[in-house]
Amino acid sequence: MIAALALTAALVVAPTASSADCTAESGAFTWGFKESFRAYISGSIANGGWTTDGDLGYETPAFFSEALAGSLALDPIEGELGVEGSLRFTGHDGILDTTISNLRFVVESPERLTVVVDLRGTTQDFVPVDSVDVPFLSGDLAAAQWSETGDALLLEGIPLTLTAEGAEAFGTYPAGEAFDPLDLEVSTSAECAARAIEAHESDGSLPLAVGATVLATALGGALTAVLVARARRRSASAEGPSSGV
Repeated sequence: MIAALALTAALVVAPTASSADCTAESGAFTWGFKESFRAYISGSIANGGWTTDGDLGYETPAFFSEALAGSLALDPIEGELGVEGSLRFTGHDGILDTTISNLRFVVESPERLTVVVDLRGTTQDFVPVDSVDVPFLSGDLAAAQWSETGDALLLEGIPLTLTAEGAEAFGTYPAGEAFDPLDLEVSTSAECAARAIEAHESDGSLPLAVGATVLATALGGALTAVLVARARRRSASAEGPSSGV
């Protein structure tokens, strides 16, 4: 009975604020790409390096940009932020020459992110590549650290693994290979950042505070009803059976 009342109350009570107001249009990221790949490129075997252009930069030991743009709903989180520019890796006297551009972070749910890119050039195995809109890496948002600071939502340490499509286009590594974790900073209000975290923690259901209030109210009402019913039964028993006519 108590569970039924709680469920009924939860179904009729809605969050007080509108989720449509929480949409981010800008952000930043920091990402090492893959440390072992960078070490190989810059080592004595490949004897190469990397460059960036557009709104992408590099400062040891990570690539970064503060110019992410797009549309990202936050309650719950879903949408896309991307950046103009490219990463170019070269080595083996120019035989290896891979350019990764049109970098996009596509958030599919509070649990999953996909890094989508365009890939052109030659792979580490010297195979020509020219692929667009490649779902390159899969990110586990559930394993990231979510926090709010000032007017930003921080998603830090997002684990990334190579997809089957990414492995085919990039070469070098098999599907499932771990790449460096990603740090995302989404520009928004403190309120919207808090709501994104709340929606993430409650797995897309009612916000935790609202859910707790609903449950407490339902339990209180159900308990009151049970106590009143018991009191009435005790009163009836004390008065004895009716004589009837």
